[in-house]
Amino acid sequence: MTGEVKPGDADAPAGFIDAAARSEFARLAAVIFLTAMTNQQSVLLAVVWEDVGFSPRDIGLLIAIYGVPLVAMSLFSGPLANRIGILQTVRIGAVLTVLGFVSLYLTHESVIGSLVSRLIQGTGFALFHAPVMTYGSTRLTRERFVRLFGLLSAMAPLPYAFGPILAEFLYHWLGHYGYFLAGAVPGLLGLPLLWTFRAVDKTEGPVGGILGLLASRRIWPPLIAAIVYGYMFGFISAYAAPFLVERGIVVGAFFTAFTVSIFAVRFGGLALIENVDRRLVVAGGAVLLASGLTMVALATSLPGVVAAGFVFGLGHSIGFPVLSAWICDGTPPEQRATPMAVFNATFFAAMTVIALPASLAIAQVGYVPVMVTMSVSSLGLAVLLAIAWSRRFRR
Repeated sequence: MTGEVKPGDADAPAGFIDAAARSEFARLAAVIFLTAMTNQQSVLLAVVWEDVGFSPRDIGLLIAIYGVPLVAMSLFSGPLANRIGILQTVRIGAVLTVLGFVSLYLTHESVIGSLVSRLIQGTGFALFHAPVMTYGSTRLTRERFVRLFGLLSAMAPLPYAFGPILAEFLYHWLGHYGYFLAGAVPGLLGLPLLWTFRAVDKTEGPVGGILGLLASRRIWPPLIAAIVYGYMFGFISAYAAPFLVERGIVVGAFFTAFTVSIFAVRFGGLALIENVDRRLVVAGGAVLLASGLTMVALATSLPGVVAAGFVFGLGHSIGFPVLSAWICDGTPPEQRATPMAVFNATFFAAMTVIALPASLAIAQVGYVPVMVTMSVSSLGLAVLLAIAWSRRFRR
């Protein structure tokens, strides 16, 4: 399927630009899921490198280095998409994501080789994620936008539900080499689909590029919120497991509840907040993130952890897609690559950077005070957004 997009089809399904866009939306969701599934197989890399004899310092470096291209290239993905086209950027990103992971088949026994593979993989997923979400937004109209965009964005975290289980199974069943080959299969299956979408016109991007966008006052509230959402998500991803292990509670209980919550909301719950002010929705999500993290900190039993995972997932699943839509408000669909790139880079940076200060703070005062402090900061964001929303009534 080729040719330029021509929106405005009178027979278009509700929420889509034309009749063909609904099929493209479904295929795009499959591509995002399959690519993210291959990327998520990296969850067991620390075990692989430990087995081949790498030092803890080298393993830590190889895990952390992924975040460098993820942040830097997320920022670059917008200008690149404006220059060569959104779909071309998505294709390059997907290919590099799969190549970076499967290349570990050859490089996983070498620190330098593994480093190169991780840099390729991080670059690939950064170039893939923001542009693919931008392309998805061009398939949609304002009607049902938050609901449908939220459903699309849920495809990336979906592998968190069973990706680690699959990775562990493949590793124990096939060993080092088979693990890398089998883990690349989902991403390889998704690649041909990327040549079935219609192109969108290349654009010059927003006037002034990234700097011009950052100079706009309207972008800062969602960007500040993206920082808070990013470090809350980054903290729970990095430290929920060791914290729960320390308490003797099954780690999977939290992340399974988290994923179930995401899909419960995005398959139906977002319809209820479609027309609610963005600031209120993001503030409500921040309150739920704070509540979920506090519940984890205080949990001493499996039911408590399950409830915490559900509440934290509820907050993330309500706020994140609305933030993604908020950052693009007022921007034509074909020019959304740059604001989406800035948003993703901000979120990924906060998600990645939080690990170091959090580890230092945990070493000094322990998990619970750090988790409570972060929850308070999320509540602070909610208060600021609520105040900003209330000002409209004073004019």
